[in-house]
Amino acid sequence: MEKKKSILIQTRFGSFECLFESNAPDKGYTVTVPKIKGVVTFGGNVGEAKKMAKEAIELHCECLLKDGLAEVKVYRRPVQKSREYARL
Repeated sequence: MEKKKSILIQTRFGSFECLFESNAPDKGYTVTVPKIKGVVTFGGNVGEAKKMAKEAIELHCECLLKDGLAEVKVYRRPVQKSREYARL
């Protein structure tokens, strides 16, 4: 029986829906990214698979930018000020 689960992965290039497909029992997860053709990765557990998916998406986007094949916005995470500096 094949189990698929959709998980949204946040990257510095934005959020991407990823499909996590459970392999045979205790054999990990295969991850595909429907919006990015050809991006496929694997992880031994869900946490590792999420990490690998984020890395694969970011690497793919970086390569497209480097080769001049795409214009991709980089989304920067907001920086939180510590309480010490909040009043400055």
